[in-house]
Amino acid sequence: MIRQGSKRCDSRRNLWWPVLLLVFAGVTIVPQVAWGQIQGPVITLQDAIRLALERNLDVQLSREEIDFAWNRQNEARTGFLPKLSAEYGYRRPSGTSTEIGGVNVRNQDQNNYRFIGTIEQPIFTGFATLSTYELARLGLNSAKIQLERARLDIILRVKENYIGIIQAEKIREVAEQSVRQLQENLKVAQNFYRVGLSPKIDVLDAETRLGDAELQLIRAANDVAVRKANLNTVLRQSVDAPVEVEDILTTAPYEKSYEASQETALKYRPEVLDAETQVASAEQQITFAKSGYYPNVTFRTNLYRLGDTPGVDGSEFSQRQAWDVGAVATWTLFEWGRTRYAVFQQEARLRQAKETLEKVKDTVRLDVKSEYLTLRAAYDAIGVAKKSVISAEENYRISQERYKEQVATSTEVLDAQTRLTQAKSNYTNAIAIFNVEVARLIRAMGLEGGVETL
Repeated sequence: MIRQGSKRCDSRRNLWWPVLLLVFAGVTIVPQVAWGQIQGPVITLQDAIRLALERNLDVQLSREEIDFAWNRQNEARTGFLPKLSAEYGYRRPSGTSTEIGGVNVRNQDQNNYRFIGTIEQPIFTGFATLSTYELARLGLNSAKIQLERARLDIILRVKENYIGIIQAEKIREVAEQSVRQLQENLKVAQNFYRVGLSPKIDVLDAETRLGDAELQLIRAANDVAVRKANLNTVLRQSVDAPVEVEDILTTAPYEKSYEASQETALKYRPEVLDAETQVASAEQQITFAKSGYYPNVTFRTNLYRLGDTPGVDGSEFSQRQAWDVGAVATWTLFEWGRTRYAVFQQEARLRQAKETLEKVKDTVRLDVKSEYLTLRAAYDAIGVAKKSVISAEENYRISQERYKEQVATSTEVLDAQTRLTQAKSNYTNAIAIFNVEVARLIRAMGLEGGVETL
């Protein structure tokens, strides 16, 4: 009877094992499914930049400004071309006859209809027309520069957010690894406690450290979601859109010299180009103001049609059609110094534009200097952080072995694991910061940059 009961108990135990395995699998897998993020399509950095440039409103506004400036330039170009005008009029005189020797003699039409067609071609406008066109052309160049500035800004934003996602995902991986290591440490501490090789406080300490690591993992996972939402916002798509990025982080040193970076920035930086355009515009404004010193010369030809009917087909007293050709020179000789004062105003604006250009160049030089030094420091930090990871890994390995041999405490192992997690996080952050600084230096030089240089 006893043997049969024991067999029944064994059979019941055998039946419980599959159930326990299913429960354990459910506890282990379900949270991962519930908390796991929906996997989205992998988007490359080039595709992200392309989408952002297509959808960004600042870029669209800059393109509209280019369209406005282009049409303004075309409007200014018409100042070089001849102008065609027409005039149609009617006149009725008070009298159409004259008394001669007591006899009224009719000498003109009672109804006078006249049509005049005029062609005017400006010959010389004191350089006003040319200056107006040059100002419009420079305005178009300025609009294009502003578009390039908007492009560079949005490209940098995409790169920063793209790198931020990679950084957050790597930090999350470090946090996940930390949780796994602390779970193993907790198991070891529990086993030692069961056999009386360690006190209860070691188990409690391991549980506390594990809880802290799990909180860090939650924060890391949340940071990934937030950074993806930020990228979606830059791309102007739903913040909830699933998105995955590819790892493009590099530790390759930046090869361009400081002097070459400065030279490139002064050549391509939109702010410098725009300031130079403003100087050229101020010079054209002076030329435009000086046009008041010169006469305006216009070539003009007129075609006349006259008649006493609306059809202007001539009459008894007027020819049907006539024409003339001439040139007109108009010159304002005295206006109480108005032109001279206008020139003085524009000369002051030119001095301001040149001073602004130098100020912008100083700012650009400072930007490049600051970004270059920051970049160099970020690159040096990678080497230091990597050495720390190597040392922390070896320290953690030795601490584990010592603890297993009961020649070290649990606190020593937990401290070593904490330092290892911090070292890996620092290394990840150092690489991400370096890549961001490369992108910022490229922006400081007025370049877009590719994946190889971010």
